[in-house]
Amino acid sequence: MQVTTQKEVQRRAGLRVPGLRWWMFGFFILVMIINYIDRSSLSIAMPLIGKDLHINSVTTGIILSSFGWTYALMQLPGGWLVDKLKPRRVVSASLIGWGIVEGLTGLASGIGALVGMRMFLGVFEGPVQNGANSSLTRWLRKHERARGSTLVDGGGPLGTAFGGLLVTGLIVWLGTWRLAFGAVGLLTVLIGIFAWVLMRDNPADHPLITEEEVAYLDHIETGDSHDETAYGNAVQYFKHWSPWLLLLAFFGYDAVLYGLLTWAPSYVSKVQHVSFGMTGIWTFVIFGAGFVGELTAGQLADRWIRSGASVNLVMRTLLGFAGIGVAVAIILVNHVSTPTAAILLISLANFFLRWGGLYWSVPARLAATQHVGQLTGAMNFSGNVAGIIVPILVGWIVQQSGSFVGVFVMFAVAGLLMAVSSVAINYSRKLTS
Repeated sequence: MQVTTQKEVQRRAGLRVPGLRWWMFGFFILVMIINYIDRSSLSIAMPLIGKDLHINSVTTGIILSSFGWTYALMQLPGGWLVDKLKPRRVVSASLIGWGIVEGLTGLASGIGALVGMRMFLGVFEGPVQNGANSSLTRWLRKHERARGSTLVDGGGPLGTAFGGLLVTGLIVWLGTWRLAFGAVGLLTVLIGIFAWVLMRDNPADHPLITEEEVAYLDHIETGDSHDETAYGNAVQYFKHWSPWLLLLAFFGYDAVLYGLLTWAPSYVSKVQHVSFGMTGIWTFVIFGAGFVGELTAGQLADRWIRSGASVNLVMRTLLGFAGIGVAVAIILVNHVSTPTAAILLISLANFFLRWGGLYWSVPARLAATQHVGQLTGAMNFSGNVAGIIVPILVGWIVQQSGSFVGVFVMFAVAGLLMAVSSVAINYSRKLTS
């Protein structure tokens, strides 16, 4: 006798959502927005926190870097957790955990407490983007993954942009940065609970998916059929050059990303002498430009590939051009004299930088499905080594030189590293052991 499942009953009752995969990735965009609001909240509030706790530039760099210490260490085990426990459990638990930590950050009374809270935040945020990227391979077809990866990663600059408005707005409204952290932390916990309710690891298990979409996602595409026979772990791929080049390119990408994420609000406030309220608006402009860049790159890549262009031509051209665009725009900041020109050039650099959201689609092109989380974790670990080093290095350069000139030179070099490494990767070959 055939058993009717709850999922089948719901479908027969008409409880289905056409195009559910894009709704799911809309939710992942929300997750990444919250991820970066929480991640950037300290950077946004740092001008006020620094005054309250009498923190200098080098110490500020250490505090801003401390998130990266544990975030980087969580990438490899985080990728393993995603592959073993599946994205639903990992993403939900991470959201709830880092929401609690974000709220508790408002209670910090000294440098040690701030460093400790940032390290705990890095632990809980560590596996989330690996989980989102792993889900991408289940919820999207190959020709949709560039858009999918940039949509999800686009939540990063969008979260930082809205974080500039939200955190500054909450501080102004509530009268203190401490309560603002509590409010943002509560919001994150609620979204973590919602993640558990909404997410499914296997699209076919989702009660709202249509039979047509299940069939669409179950289609085996050329080059994917060997995935189920892959064994071992992601270490086996590193006998090839492309994974090493991916790690190097992502290191350059994250060097600029974390430099802007951690120090852009302070640069706008202290160097360009913009008021705290206006700092939030300019932060929105800088990182909003990054979100537009992500969407642009995703659309260009998928449309170009669908037109018949080779994956290597598309990815090498877009990522190589992006790295050069970053280098040129950011070095020009040293040669303009007005705050508006400087901030708009930083926005342009961030626009090109966030074309690097395409990197999140690369592990699925190189590795078998069951190894995507691990290779993604290795890539993100490499980038977050830069995320540890750069905030401290920026603080040291600023304290020693009294300016950001050397900082922007360093960012330009990182952009060139991103460009050179990206054009040397072979994106068209699925690697084997």
